[in-house]
Amino acid sequence: MKYFILTGTSRGIGEALAEQLLDENHHLLCISRTANQQLIEHANAINCRLDYFPFDLSHVNGIDGLIEAVFEVIHSAVPQAEVEAIYLINNAGMLAPVAPIELSSAEQMTENVHINLLAPMIMSSNFIKRTHNMNVDKRIMNISSASAKYLLPSQSCYSTAKSGLDTFSKSVSLEQQGKTYPVKVASVYPGMIDTDMQAQIRSASKENFPFVDQFVQIAEEGKLQTPEYTARKLLDLLFSENFGDTAVVETLGQG
Repeated sequence: MKYFILTGTSRGIGEALAEQLLDENHHLLCISRTANQQLIEHANAINCRLDYFPFDLSHVNGIDGLIEAVFEVIHSAVPQAEVEAIYLINNAGMLAPVAPIELSSAEQMTENVHINLLAPMIMSSNFIKRTHNMNVDKRIMNISSASAKYLLPSQSCYSTAKSGLDTFSKSVSLEQQGKTYPVKVASVYPGMIDTDMQAQIRSASKENFPFVDQFVQIAEEGKLQTPEYTARKLLDLLFSENFGDTAVVETLGQG
């Protein structure tokens, strides 16, 4: 049995990832603010084990307890010897605030960094701690963004958090070298995708985000990837033999 812990599965890339992972030989452990009932019903219909944990990842002090509950489910499902692989996909993210930093509130900045950076860090810490004695295939995929590298005005919080996620992935990858049962880690730029986050960018005022017209044009020209296509490419990478050889993957299709 392969186990998949996924965040942000209520919509977008996370929902598409979960849909494509539904299989009777997989056990999905999904985390998002609200449960995805359609996903739960689909899993039940095809006899795929799926457990849902409604949780707001901005509440970072509760993540330790969340992961404890997740691993209680894993350990109660089958004996540890029957676990073939266990994966963590830190996908949940948020864009706001899309505004110059002086117009961004402390509350907005805190929530952004909590969800985009601190939550994946705490999730990864717990994952490694709870699997360090498991001699199975273990992988962490952090969904980053090209915004970590290619900077635009009014996205300082998002870009800073994603840049931090890349650095975190590099550091943890170094830490895992030489471990008896190492965890493979990679931070991935998924590309420009037709999701609510892109819609949010296009709805920003030109005063707050001078590049809004370019993003509107990209969408109108049909240049955005679908969540389904992106999920397929991400899973191809996750299951590839050389996953983790490169700690930050800037182009899907490269290991």
